[in-house]
Amino acid sequence: MKTFLKEALKNIRQTGSVIESSAHLSDMMLNDIAFGKNLHFVELGAGTGAMTRSLLNKMSPCSRLTSFEINPQLFDKLNKFNDARLVNVNDTATRLSDYVSDQSVDYIISGLPLANIRVSEKTGILDACIRILKPYGSYIQFQYSLNDFRLLKRTFADVNCDFTLRNFPPAFVYYARK
Repeated sequence: MKTFLKEALKNIRQTGSVIESSAHLSDMMLNDIAFGKNLHFVELGAGTGAMTRSLLNKMSPCSRLTSFEINPQLFDKLNKFNDARLVNVNDTATRLSDYVSDQSVDYIISGLPLANIRVSEKTGILDACIRILKPYGSYIQFQYSLNDFRLLKRTFADVNCDFTLRNFPPAFVYYARK
């Protein structure tokens, strides 16, 4: 937690918050996933691994997770996870397609601070997400505002939104399907 706060104070636009996501937010985002199946997950904005840990604890032995984190200090924390199902990528989500094959991903779990990302970059990331998702794949995003709800509705076939007070700050969770 100390590392995340330190990095947030250096660049709050990149982290989006001064504190890591709560276990409740992780549970809420992952609640509808059938973890008994062999699935391919991509995590965007993995931070120090709060969501990563939740995913790894629930994933089947043959599932896999590709986690993206641009911040080198936060990425170092991710690299402490010792799990053969996990591949960590220290690069921007705009280069998603360089690391993940088209139509190969069942779920994208995103903690990217969309509200802090330029529209052209955000659109590029969401377009890449559509490319790598399997038909009917899901994109699950948390955000602290409804700023990008319309953009997600234009990008994905089906989008629903939920809200939780049990996170600091309180968060909206978008559930989108390709």
